[in-house]
Amino acid sequence: MTASLEEYAKISRLCSLCSRMCRHSCPTHLITRSDACSPVGRALIIELYRGGKSALTEAAVDRLYQCNLCGACKAWCKPRHELPRIIELARERVVTEHRAPTGTLQLDNSVTRYSNVYSEPHANRFSQLQSIIRDLAATSDLVYFVGCTTAYRHPEIALATSKVLTAMNIPINFLTGEQGEVCCGSPLIRAGFTETAKSLAEQNVSAITQSGAKTVITTCPGCARALRQDYPEIGVPLSKKVKVLHITEFLSRHRQKLVPLLTTLRNSKAKVSPQKVIYHDPCHLGRELGVYNQPRQLLQLLPGSDLVEFPHNKEFADCCGGGGALPKTFPNLAEEITNKRLVDAANLTADHLVSACPNCKLHFAETQRHGNSPMMEVSDLMEVLAKAIKERR
Repeated sequence: MTASLEEYAKISRLCSLCSRMCRHSCPTHLITRSDACSPVGRALIIELYRGGKSALTEAAVDRLYQCNLCGACKAWCKPRHELPRIIELARERVVTEHRAPTGTLQLDNSVTRYSNVYSEPHANRFSQLQSIIRDLAATSDLVYFVGCTTAYRHPEIALATSKVLTAMNIPINFLTGEQGEVCCGSPLIRAGFTETAKSLAEQNVSAITQSGAKTVITTCPGCARALRQDYPEIGVPLSKKVKVLHITEFLSRHRQKLVPLLTTLRNSKAKVSPQKVIYHDPCHLGRELGVYNQPRQLLQLLPGSDLVEFPHNKEFADCCGGGGALPKTFPNLAEEITNKRLVDAANLTADHLVSACPNCKLHFAETQRHGNSPMMEVSDLMEVLAKAIKERR
């Protein structure tokens, strides 16, 4: 059953009266330097709104949507208050009051009409992956849920994933077809459009069930979170017999097949140019799903890689700026957050910025293209692994 804002009344009240120690962790507050744009400021807005003590002004709605729901505030919060969840519930109420920002209405319209967040034809969802789909085994109980960003913007991540799994002799399947995979709904849940997300969840659950999948893997942490956590919360759960894993979790469980593909290269006489690789923790993968060590373990298997860390990493990692529908509502603010992360990486003299989230790659790459950010190689972890296996061969 979907939670209600009133169930979180105690937490929003406590947050609104807090001493504000979480402000220094909030990416939007660090850019705007506005107390109203801090976790405590948003909690106060919600508390007054929830209790009917204050009307929700247009400016207050903006503050609620200027949060990228990265969860950094709860990482620094000693009682671990779920303020991001409270903000999502407040956004749900804003949507029902027909006061959602224009950018989120466009997002909802895109997914309703096209079943993806980019307003691309649904029939083209797998068009850039045909080279691997046509060579698939007839059946496999391991299904790869690709996600919108990988399918329409960064298909190289899916191609790399297929290359790695093929080298490991692990067959996969895709949810193709008109009644197959659609947007996971995570962006809509974050923006407050839960009803639209439910219809997407129903189609995805039906497609997964009909495929006979026992395990679903994703390269998108947002998709993994939606399938694993959000669907049960909105009343559309997958069967308990179906496991949902991010690709880094899956590969960690099958390291015995992956390690030989990489250690052979490591032990070869071929010279491998050392690279200073810095890993960026995706918010959904880290703070929401608790996956921190597996991506690092995989990176450490790579020959010639020198893994370095951001000062704020793992649970306390800074956001890439791409979450919470922020690029749709306040794109300039989102880009400033992304740029800050790129500057931090450059200050550590990193050669290569690696993440395990297509949305992180998307926002890093787009911000670099705008020309105001440090330039460095930006890759998804699966591309790095696929390249290492290719070099071995």
